[in-house]
Amino acid sequence: MASHEANRGNTTPGPDLAGFLDDARFSQTFTLPPSGPGRPHPFRVTYSDYGHRDPEDPSRERVLLFCGPLMGSRLLHVAKDALAKKHGVRVIHPDRPGFGGTTPVSAADRVRVWLEIVSAADRVRVWLEIVPALLRHLGIRHVSVASHSAGAIYALNTLLHLRHILSPARPYAALITPWVHPSRSGVLLMTAASGLPEAVLGKFHALALFSQRNIAPVAGFSSGILSGLTPGFDAVSKLLPSLHTSPAVVEESERPPVAVVSENARMAAFEEAVWKQLIGKVFAESVQGLSEDLILLLKRAAHPEYWGSWKDYDEFVALLAEGERNLGAGVVSDGARLEVEVFWAAEDNLIGTGDGPKWFIDCWGAGRRGDGIDFASHMVPGADHDGIVELGFDVMERIFRRVAGSGGDAHSGSANVA
Repeated sequence: MASHEANRGNTTPGPDLAGFLDDARFSQTFTLPPSGPGRPHPFRVTYSDYGHRDPEDPSRERVLLFCGPLMGSRLLHVAKDALAKKHGVRVIHPDRPGFGGTTPVSAADRVRVWLEIVSAADRVRVWLEIVPALLRHLGIRHVSVASHSAGAIYALNTLLHLRHILSPARPYAALITPWVHPSRSGVLLMTAASGLPEAVLGKFHALALFSQRNIAPVAGFSSGILSGLTPGFDAVSKLLPSLHTSPAVVEESERPPVAVVSENARMAAFEEAVWKQLIGKVFAESVQGLSEDLILLLKRAAHPEYWGSWKDYDEFVALLAEGERNLGAGVVSDGARLEVEVFWAAEDNLIGTGDGPKWFIDCWGAGRRGDGIDFASHMVPGADHDGIVELGFDVMERIFRRVAGSGGDAHSGSANVA
């Protein structure tokens, strides 16, 4: 069948791991045409598009829009292709501006007339233009949304300003270790990073690239690949993905059947085997966006607009709740409530495991979020801030199951139809 052909691919370990990364699905390109004075030049977007496909009836596809961490590359989760297919989920992961082949949106890029950027908030604005245009280009009407770490800023702005792209019947968003500003978390490492001048933070991508290529190309980012440069950069280096995966710790009562363990172990082994080549490919492309996203994350009090129309999560939840109360006809089915699910790591030296997560959770209290939003929060034993998304843990699989529907059946009910 055509649908079987669309879902074939090299998703098991083999001698040509680099060949897997060369799969055309992982490096797609879309160009936004010029549009008046706001966009007088074409804007290029690179993205990955993998997982389950149903060419016979694309409207039945369950689609997940993924907003990556500080390293906002489209490639970070392509090794989860087999898992996405298993659960009947199609994954769309765009490169944010300045990553891969996506046009940079940078304070330093003043050559382009329309990119005379004076604020990192322009990254959020451009994201909100990219997403609906890309989905229209792909013929996708509705998605679920997931994010990791820094991607929460983009995911939440998507919920607030592009609410119509979520499924009317099952609106769902998953936030994995969402970023919490050091003024809320009190984490010393990030407080040190936030003390660096923005002009210095603006060079972070160049330092990360130099270190990866010349100093410690096989060392773990999470253990401080940029250690020794400055205490602040040692801190922000921990926002980057590790070159080494860490073994998952799974409680005995939570272990799946042996057959499932074997299948999941094979997929996890493949992800680990391809990871070094994957990170090398990420750094072979543009990573300029690292610096601008870092400035966005560590926003100063003088720049409350960096995250969009809200200063922090308490304001965001209030705005989202108001929006949910006033949704227009057709945006949501009768009785359907927006579901927001959050996953925290048991160990986290970036946002902490105390004040940061507690403050974030408190922002989503029933009094603030109202009757239109369901909120759930989970702690993942044995996970850290980076490793929580690895296949050795089941977070991504749990998200895929939710996106796919009960039992992960890609063909049960309607997905992309209103």
